[in-house]
Amino acid sequence: MQTKTKPLQQRLLGLAFVVLSSALALTSAQAQNAPVLGQADAFAVLGGSAVTNTGASVLTGDLGIWPNTASSITGFPPGVVIGTIQAGNAVALQAQSDLTAAYNDAAGRACNTVLTGIDLGGLTLTPGVYCFASSAQLTGTLTLDAQGNPNAVFIFQMGSTLTTASGSRVVVINGGSDCNVYWQVGSSATVGTGTTLAGNILALTSITLTTGANLSGRALARNGAVTLDGNRVTVCPRCPTISLAPTSLPNGTLATAYSQTITASGGTTPYGYTVSSGVLPPGLLLNSGSGVLAGTPTQTGTFTFTATATDNRSCPGSRIYTIVINAPACPTVSLLPATLPAPVLGTPYSQTVTASGGQAPYTYTISSGALPPGLSLNSSSGLISGTPSASGSFSYTITATDANGCLTAVIYAGVIIPAQCPAISILPATLPPLFVGQPFSQLIQGSGGTAPYSYTVSAGQLPAGMTLNPVSGMLSGVPLVFGNFSFVITVTDALGCRAGRAYQAPTGLGNVIAVPALSPWSLILLFLVLALTAAVAARARGN
Repeated sequence: MQTKTKPLQQRLLGLAFVVLSSALALTSAQAQNAPVLGQADAFAVLGGSAVTNTGASVLTGDLGIWPNTASSITGFPPGVVIGTIQAGNAVALQAQSDLTAAYNDAAGRACNTVLTGIDLGGLTLTPGVYCFASSAQLTGTLTLDAQGNPNAVFIFQMGSTLTTASGSRVVVINGGSDCNVYWQVGSSATVGTGTTLAGNILALTSITLTTGANLSGRALARNGAVTLDGNRVTVCPRCPTISLAPTSLPNGTLATAYSQTITASGGTTPYGYTVSSGVLPPGLLLNSGSGVLAGTPTQTGTFTFTATATDNRSCPGSRIYTIVINAPACPTVSLLPATLPAPVLGTPYSQTVTASGGQAPYTYTISSGALPPGLSLNSSSGLISGTPSASGSFSYTITATDANGCLTAVIYAGVIIPAQCPAISILPATLPPLFVGQPFSQLIQGSGGTAPYSYTVSAGQLPAGMTLNPVSGMLSGVPLVFGNFSFVITVTDALGCRAGRAYQAPTGLGNVIAVPALSPWSLILLFLVLALTAAVAARARGN
């Protein structure tokens, strides 16, 4: 069939719709269920009043007519039916009844996108329902993008006719099926010479396939005739269920080689494998021929993707997988030194913290707190350097992280020592006597520096039973042993300035209880008592 050349304005309108249809993809690609064909599903051609054929047409599927009978089917042979001819019988009746139900279902679907006045040629459409107020025209190629969904449904509603120009094509891509394309035609459909059409034509009246036109689907006319001329009509095979195994994939480990095989079954080999949505863990690739998912992960995280296998007949099957890429099991990472020397105000400072036990290289960061003013940390070497610019106390945490993300942290605290410390005095100069078994307490006090002060025994040893409070400076307790004890108490102020004092602390016997002196008469009485006692004792021995 010849068609008139379209005006430039209509061509530009069609091109504009390509952009518009992409913008409408989110709304038009609403999930649709395929209209149910029922008994009509088995028919390549089904007519109402007649089925006529000229030339070597080949129908793969059943041929039927109702309400008319076998006398209304002509041209077979030379036409060939690879299936069963159902003419005027109960099977054809049921097929026509089911066709009517499917036609009404398709016609009643809510329209997602209006295409009235737009040629379908050159468009790429996503799943949805497209409608024409009257006639629809296809000149060139219409691409239907299933977007990786094997169940994607395309429904075209026409108020009157469907006409295709010679050599036109309908192509279903990205995992879709010709079976899920439906052309609901309000009157008659004419498929032009040499056209390759995909889908099921559900026409209220008649269907004409001109010379050499081929249909992957069905030509189903409710009331009128189906006219053939050297055509191939193939009932698009319903795809089998293609399964992917395994049902889940094991998790992986960062920087550790990973290899798993996804295997398809249920379809016709060979299969092709793709990632139809989502994203693989960085570093992994899916082999399109073997289904092997392999590589070395380069990033931790949770990754969800859909793997789709397509068999030799373009039937797809998909499965959603989630792979978690974990950091390696961390060894014990150490950070030394445990403490750092105190910086001195105005004096250049340089100290290095060093990590070990993990996988080099390491990164060093201040994870909490802040370095003293004037100092900085080299994130690669761990060098703390600079010149302290303010006095005061400080506390910060250095975290070392190895190449695999394993980490450790150490808290450093202290003060900035002034460049010139004041003289700190310690009182008392000496300690009062200590006696074994008797409670003792003496306050050691620092002065001359910046409060608060801390107190430590920096040399020697306190007598057993004695303690020094590091905050208040109270020396207290009950000495337990005799001896001569020497020790040094050091006082440190808030700026780190310190002084020490040596103490001697011999422990001795406590005071002896005094016996009262006796008067002369008391001594005489005592003497008489003792003499009497001796006499009694002597007499007792003589007896």
